[in-house]
Amino acid sequence: MLKPATPELDAATKQRLADEVERLVAMGTDRKQARQIVWLDYQDELQQYQVVSAVEVSAPADTETEAPAAHAEAIPGPEPPPPTLSPRRFWRAADEVPLTPEWLERNRAELAKVKRLVGLRSEE
Repeated sequence: MLKPATPELDAATKQRLADEVERLVAMGTDRKQARQIVWLDYQDELQQYQVVSAVEVSAPADTETEAPAAHAEAIPGPEPPPPTLSPRRFWRAADEVPLTPEWLERNRAELAKVKRLVGLRSEE
């Protein structure tokens, strides 16, 4: 049985996907399932990027007074699509809101309560 043709990925993309798989495996996900989740997430992101690019291409262009070749270096390339939340999107700590000192203090106080309760239960 022939597999469908898959695009050849550059080394940086392969490494990023492998890192995401390793994070999922470290969290207890089966390696095969983790690879599938990461690949499907990558395909979703790729598809969204292609849709955004197609919309940008189909938008009517303003008339230019200079030749396009003169502006080719000044125009930045398309930016990667913004992160989206999908059911298969892998959690990243960098996406989280930074913790405040007040939140950390409340969390430590709650943790101390739990430790006291667990300590009392284990002594019984």
